[in-house]
Amino acid sequence: MLASVHRSITKVLSEPITILLYAAIIGLGGGYGAVVFRWMITEFTFLFFHHTQIQLASYHGVRSFFVPIIGGLIVGPLVYFFAREAKGHGVPEVMVAITENKGIIRPRIVIFKALASAITLGSGGSVGREGPIVQIGSAWGSTFGQLFGVNERMRKTLVACGAAAGIAATFNAPIGGALFAFEIVLGSIELTNVSAIVISSVISADIGRTYFGNFASFPLPHYTVSGNFYILLLFAILGVLGGLYGVFYIRVLFIFEDMYDKLKKLPEWLKPASGGILIGIIGYFFPQLFGVGYPTVEKALVNHIVLGTLIVLLILKLVMTSLTLAAGGSGGVFAPGLFMGSMLGGAYGIILKLLFPHLPVSDGVFAAVGMAAVFAGSAHAPITAMVMLFEMTGNYQLILPLMLAAVIATAVSSKLSRESIYTMKLARRGLDILRKRNPDHLSSVLVKEAMQSGRLTIDGGMTLREALDTIKKTKEWFVNVKDSDGLILGSVARSQILENIQLGKETSKLQELLPPVIGTIPANATLSEASTLMNEMNTTYLLVLDENNVAKGVIGSSDIVRSYQD
Repeated sequence: MLASVHRSITKVLSEPITILLYAAIIGLGGGYGAVVFRWMITEFTFLFFHHTQIQLASYHGVRSFFVPIIGGLIVGPLVYFFAREAKGHGVPEVMVAITENKGIIRPRIVIFKALASAITLGSGGSVGREGPIVQIGSAWGSTFGQLFGVNERMRKTLVACGAAAGIAATFNAPIGGALFAFEIVLGSIELTNVSAIVISSVISADIGRTYFGNFASFPLPHYTVSGNFYILLLFAILGVLGGLYGVFYIRVLFIFEDMYDKLKKLPEWLKPASGGILIGIIGYFFPQLFGVGYPTVEKALVNHIVLGTLIVLLILKLVMTSLTLAAGGSGGVFAPGLFMGSMLGGAYGIILKLLFPHLPVSDGVFAAVGMAAVFAGSAHAPITAMVMLFEMTGNYQLILPLMLAAVIATAVSSKLSRESIYTMKLARRGLDILRKRNPDHLSSVLVKEAMQSGRLTIDGGMTLREALDTIKKTKEWFVNVKDSDGLILGSVARSQILENIQLGKETSKLQELLPPVIGTIPANATLSEASTLMNEMNTTYLLVLDENNVAKGVIGSSDIVRSYQD
């Protein structure tokens, strides 16, 4: 029924206008979705602790020991039995939906991701709310697209619109929301997507301002930053530290995931509760680590935390976040990155003040820039980091150090780790999202993905007449040739066999038609590499080797052409 509505709309409006109309609707849904989600977090926090999120930062009740376990007992079965995509931080699942699943996300994610994440955060899980709201907004965009029967390209755009809308409303960052969708979710900025994503982001941010107020997420005193070169050099060093810590963040997170993956005897649905035991113990002594932790970040930004506490919180936040996510909790990695960045930057600023007492820069400035550096270092998203932190602090005086630190942090982390905190999860599943996003198609497809399966393979010891009789029973124009042990030797064309029979060689062996030297290529190489090697060797096919260097098939120029056309 709704598909017919879409068809009727497209008869009246052009496609560009139609997508803007739909983007506005996604912005409305994303904005109100963020409002409802934040309300759910507040309600679950009060239900579990009888305190607000702000009060939780100084809570030392006995509930701290038990509430994270209870939350885990609820979240575990909820995710395991109803929506396993709701586990973790959500953004990678959105990236997969766009890259692999034609923009399709199950509608139930809207409900179950919101519930699982709100309960995780409300019961003390040390994660963020941006990952869930990105997945919730994207699921809304995908569901809308599916209901209205839009084409794949438009559906993917609506998924990105939902992601931008969620970020924009949650953080009052319309530009940052749009950039998050471009740089992280889509991996590129395409002019065909810009208008729609901006519309969603603007409308959603306006809804957020209506309910949450029109002010910066982290309002700062009016700090000023000197333009002296040596001051900028200090921020450049902080960028290096942020990049290094970003890589450390990624690796520790997945070390914890590996530890939990090895607990085979523990049911998956029970793992979040087991993680809640340690979360409760740490949280009792350091309640600042419960939930998103923004009240503590605000204290770091105004120099209200001593050096020793900053360092302890920096280390324990990493442990708590890794434990929450590895155990199976639901929540984002962006807010923890901001928390740790503020602790790192604040500690760096205090140490500088001890070394240089007359340094004309507040510790709070280093805390703010540290947030951008760690996020950029972990997410490999320098533009999003610098713009979002500018919007979230509302202080234009920070723009130069934010830009410098974010770019340097990304450069350092990208050198040490090809994968970001978002793409690493997918890479560990065997999905190379960076390769898939490559605009060069031949570099985005692997040889093993383009190989033709089920190609006729015949014994090289056959005579040419016997081989031709076998081939005539099929529609094959090329056949693989194997030896007596079943190993692939190469490929021969039907025309080759016919030509040699006409020359009176019908009793010759099939394998005699193979060239003396045949090029080989690993199955995990790209089609671009295969094409280059074929040109260098002046051949039309290559033997494909598996991880044991055993030939498993053939990749031909026709396979490459077919893959490119597809």
